[in-house]
Amino acid sequence: MMNKEKSIVVLNNLIEINNERIEIYKTAKKATEENDLKDLFSEFQNTSTIFKSELIEEVHKMGGVPVFECRNNSLLKRLWINFKSKFIGKDREDILNTMEYNEFVAIKSYKDSLSGNFDHLTAELHILIKSQQILLTADHDKVKRLGDLMLS
Repeated sequence: MMNKEKSIVVLNNLIEINNERIEIYKTAKKATEENDLKDLFSEFQNTSTIFKSELIEEVHKMGGVPVFECRNNSLLKRLWINFKSKFIGKDREDILNTMEYNEFVAIKSYKDSLSGNFDHLTAELHILIKSQQILLTADHDKVKRLGDLMLS
């Protein structure tokens, strides 16, 4: 049976992941000179903006309050700060490897949210979260393909 409070917590965690992705890709766009990467990062940022608004809408439907700030101690944020300090002067391969890992972390958070809260979410929320996870996986695969091209 759905648990509204737990559902709101799950959705807020996913909102936070998308907030972080938006910030990461905003910064990454500024840090690279390569137009194909800038375009890719814009696309990823837009994906998370859409996901975030869908999740916020669901939180509002349940009478909850969506999170708008990123926690300072989140895993993605720590990874990003660590990466950003090394970003200046980094080559394309380093950027792509880090982005691929960040995408992996985001996907894993989605998977964990679904598996750990299976009983607390409605079928509609399952479908929404799963569809977002599938699109995140597609983003991950785009970054991975670009990285793989560098190795060939």
